[in-house]
Amino acid sequence: MRSHKIFLIYLPIAILLLFVYPVYANSVQQKIDSTIQPEKFIEYGYTLSKKNQQAAFLYFRKGAVYYKQQKNTSAYLECMLGISELEKRSGKFNNAFETLWSILPLAKNDTEKSSFSKIHRKLGILYGIYGKDSLSLVHLNKGLNTIRTTGEANELSGAYFSIAEQYINMNELNNALTYLDSCYISQPTKKRLIYTDAYYAHIYTKKGNLPKAKAYLKNLVTEFEKNRQAFLAMVYSFQADYYLQLKQRDAAIYFYKKAIETIDTMKVHIEIKPRILEELANLHFINHKKEEAYAYMKAAKAISDTLFHTQSKHNKALFEIKNNYQEALNKKEAQIIAQNKLLSLKDKAEFRLKLLIFILIVLTAVAFFTFRQRSKIKNMLYQREKKDAILHTRNKELTANALQIIEKENAVKELLDTIKEHVPDQFKPLNSKYRKTNEKIWDDFHLRFTKTNNKFYEKLLKLHPTLTPTDLKHCALIRLKFDSKEMSKILGISLHSVHMARSRVRKKLNLSREESLSNYIAVL
Repeated sequence: MRSHKIFLIYLPIAILLLFVYPVYANSVQQKIDSTIQPEKFIEYGYTLSKKNQQAAFLYFRKGAVYYKQQKNTSAYLECMLGISELEKRSGKFNNAFETLWSILPLAKNDTEKSSFSKIHRKLGILYGIYGKDSLSLVHLNKGLNTIRTTGEANELSGAYFSIAEQYINMNELNNALTYLDSCYISQPTKKRLIYTDAYYAHIYTKKGNLPKAKAYLKNLVTEFEKNRQAFLAMVYSFQADYYLQLKQRDAAIYFYKKAIETIDTMKVHIEIKPRILEELANLHFINHKKEEAYAYMKAAKAISDTLFHTQSKHNKALFEIKNNYQEALNKKEAQIIAQNKLLSLKDKAEFRLKLLIFILIVLTAVAFFTFRQRSKIKNMLYQREKKDAILHTRNKELTANALQIIEKENAVKELLDTIKEHVPDQFKPLNSKYRKTNEKIWDDFHLRFTKTNNKFYEKLLKLHPTLTPTDLKHCALIRLKFDSKEMSKILGISLHSVHMARSRVRKKLNLSREESLSNYIAVL
């Protein structure tokens, strides 16, 4: 009888819900104006979150339902990203984590890769909160690399910023500065990046470079207070850290309290609240306010346990979610692998045959190419040897010709000496004629040498452009292996002048005492 009465009580309620819920659902869907662009819809959601996070959460959820029905994947993913962000801000990290993993496969297949990049960045941030630094960097870099392929400059700056933030958490400040620099480099406009400047200030405060920190902090609080942005809590804490370094404890306490107030009212950056409470506890202890210090320390421990303890109701399943998701993926992949194996067995024989044919073609081509190259090389070597032999023969002829000239000159000189002694009046005209003839003989010799060794002068002048025509004459005779005495007779100068000329040439060729001038010229 009692169960009958309970049934009669709950029956009208169930009927009411059955009719009311569809009407409510339709009314929710109708509230979204289809003329509003998805980008504006998402933007308003984040604006609403500054005033009322619960309302923003419902707003994004409503948008996710609507855009999913409309099959607008990109807008649906952006709404889900908004939900994940609000879950993270409220400290429900496991929910945020689960939301991201649930939409990752859909984002991976979406043509617009912006959401895929954001998901990896947000996963990286969540891993960073829990000190999983290597996993954090893996996801953050995936997000960065995805954005690099799309070429979206605005998103690129945000990806660099997220990696810089993680390196700050890891206390690798120089790496963080590198990525903050990249934020400005990748930014297409010249406007100030206030989020980036906030982290510059934070890093330089930690490094103890307070003048630089002060420069970056200038007007930052005012900028963030204008729009009540979520990052305001972080900026207050950075301002407090700066004053703490200056040992201005009252100012530090003021800004730490402002940070706590912002976190509580805006429900943002709850993950930094334990650290701020600990700083307040330390400052009050230094100021001999032990009761207040104890209260702050107790509050810090309670929030830290709530957020990060393994038994936390909100977060105890955080690292199980990824494993469950990965297991599901592995099962799916195992099924695909099994199906692919069946297909591959059929294709293997055909593939091997194609591979064998390809290898034979390649080997044939390589053999043909090798044979052809060897033939070319042999021909080149033969032609070179032939040219060298001809050059050697011609140089021999030149040398022999030069030696004959030297012998004739010796004979002519002896005759001139005899004439000078016995017929002095005839000596001057004959000697003048001899000199002109000698110059002509040298010019003819020089011309023949140039024709035979046509590239010798070209190479020599290219390497040593300061050589004069006289220097080149000496080099030519050295190449033909004439000694100093023979060069003296050919050129009609003293032996001392030849030595001086050789020394001058050595200097111009930058040869040391140990290096042989003859060998150097012979190699050219």
